[in-house]
Amino acid sequence: MPPPRLSEDAFDVLVAQSGLPLDEAKKRELYAAYAHLERMKARVRERVAGPRACEPAHVFRPLD
Repeated sequence: MPPPRLSEDAFDVLVAQSGLPLDEAKKRELYAAYAHLERMKARVRERVAGPRACEPAHVFRPLD
């Protein structure tokens, strides 16, 4: 897996803005997983850009 496109410094800023009390070990662990999040975001954008028929139906029917 390639490293995230976001720099470690930029990631540190995001973590600081989030207010999460993370130690350095947890921060590095999350940074390593951030590349997976970037890939998931790209796939969602890819699907949204396609025709509406490609999107699965979302139906909510309450059980009264």
